[in-house]
Amino acid sequence: MKSTLKAYYDLVKFRLTSTVVATSIFGYLLGCKFHSADGSLAGFNGLVFAGVFIGGLLIVFGSNGLNQLLEKTQDSKMSRTQNRPIVEGRLSESQARIFSLLCGIVGVVVLLFTTPLLTTILGGLSLLLYVFVYTPLKGVTPLAVMVGAIPGALPPLIGYTAFTGTIDDAGVILFLVQFFWQFPHFWAIAWLLHDDYQKAGYWLLPSKGGRDKYSAFQIVIYTLILIATSTMPVIYGMCDTWVLAGVLPAGILFLLYAVKLHKNLETSVARKLLFTSFLYTPVVFLSYILF
Repeated sequence: MKSTLKAYYDLVKFRLTSTVVATSIFGYLLGCKFHSADGSLAGFNGLVFAGVFIGGLLIVFGSNGLNQLLEKTQDSKMSRTQNRPIVEGRLSESQARIFSLLCGIVGVVVLLFTTPLLTTILGGLSLLLYVFVYTPLKGVTPLAVMVGAIPGALPPLIGYTAFTGTIDDAGVILFLVQFFWQFPHFWAIAWLLHDDYQKAGYWLLPSKGGRDKYSAFQIVIYTLILIATSTMPVIYGMCDTWVLAGVLPAGILFLLYAVKLHKNLETSVARKLLFTSFLYTPVVFLSYILF
């Protein structure tokens, strides 16, 4: 039983799932804040919040499981993924398929009965785009990163619309922050794992030269766009200027590592850039909530 539970735990990538669902929670809390007269969380609804959390969790579980099912051949070729449960035979393909589909379907149903219809549509769309568009594109074109950034940016919008029932300027900004964050974040991963990805036929860095100046330059550009986008809630008057006390230091640190990577192209710097990217969104979204 313990080994079976561990196999399913690995199938759904629980740690990754928790970070994705956290952005949905941030989105819901920001919906409460942005739409209250005094900037408080007075409109908080426990049932809707639980629906966002549980429904989002199950949808990401399903997405990750189906992704591994479709990529089992490629996973078997990469050192990083050779120990995944389907590759190792700890779970059969039918077990993974049934479990993943069940998670995805139940997740959508949970959203349907606890949140507005728009939220449910966005939740289902995120699963479909990730599994059936982004996943097959990874072996075809580096543009898959841009396509994958769309379902990756939907969680905060899913949480936000669970409160508002509509997409407005604030919701679009939250989507854009998460959207542009994914480029330096994912390219840092692709930089570190470039050789491993090559074994599976994936080319995910933006340059044909791989770990070169052009790829690093793209990371710098998208980091600058991300920082500018992250200040928009202040510009639009949704948050106090104190938000910049969290956003700007996080952005400057992110940019410093991006520039340093462009300067020396070292994988050790890419690793620091990746670590900084993990800190960036919690700092920014918490700043929005607190200020």
